Amino acid sequence: DSIVSEFATYEDYLDSQINDTDLYYLEDEDLARQLVELGYRGSGETLKREEFEGRKKAAEQARINKLRAAPKALASAGKDVSAFPLLAS
Repeated sequence: DSIVSEFATYEDYLDSQINDTDLYYLEDEDLARQLVELGYRGSGETLKREEFEGRKKAAEQARINKLRAAPKALASAGKDVSAFPLLAS
């Protein structure tokens, strides 16, 4: 998910939808975040904290599964083992 990979935390995600004008008039970053979270400000549909965290965990699990599924090269790959009859089967 691009949103989850782009932002490290939910607060970073909310901050991305706040502009300088919002902060000028509201004078409070937490209030601006709350307005975005409630859907009064921001672009498009805003993810709730639980949904963001769920997507973040799913993306991390997918990344871990991908790393585990990658084939690993053997230490003997590409080596000449013909001199060792037990290894060259």
